[in-house]
Amino acid sequence: MNSSLMKKIILILALLLACAAGWYFLYWSKTPAYAAAEIQQALKKKDLQLFKERVDLDKVYSSAVDDTASYLASDGRPEHALAASLLKMLKKQAVDEMVRQTEIRFTENSEKDASGRAGKIMSASLGSAALSLTDVLDVKEKDGKALVNVKVHDKKLDKDFTWQVLMEKDVNGNWTAVKIVNLKDYLKERAG
Repeated sequence: MNSSLMKKIILILALLLACAAGWYFLYWSKTPAYAAAEIQQALKKKDLQLFKERVDLDKVYSSAVDDTASYLASDGRPEHALAASLLKMLKKQAVDEMVRQTEIRFTENSEKDASGRAGKIMSASLGSAALSLTDVLDVKEKDGKALVNVKVHDKKLDKDFTWQVLMEKDVNGNWTAVKIVNLKDYLKERAG
């Protein structure tokens, strides 16, 4: 092979590699599917920093508190109505405690129970200590938002559930999880 042909082949390979790298960094890394895969990776590797970059814990937990309180208030049981009122009153503390518990679960090997009354109510309702993400099923993007179907396994019930996780772009243009859309359905199924 002559050196001119060899130089052309090397140039073409370099251009292909540059195009692939550009596609990865400019397109793929800015997709909701990439973000969902990073959440899954963060959970497997216990990478709290990456998890916090891809999951807006305050928004997810704030929404979860609202949905849990609404669910508890609507089931007709007086003790649940009281728990819902307590949860609404202690929403900020409940969110802060769930963020703290998430951080603990990432930094320690053992799964600790949520402390505090609001944390216990949420943990009992969600079964959070018994949940594990098993798979990202699919990602649908529409109108600047994405819906990610995530399979979670409830160890206590030994049952799989599909959560619909809403993702939005943050101020940096990165996709982050902000809400579990069908949390009330999960709570009903879990209670049933």
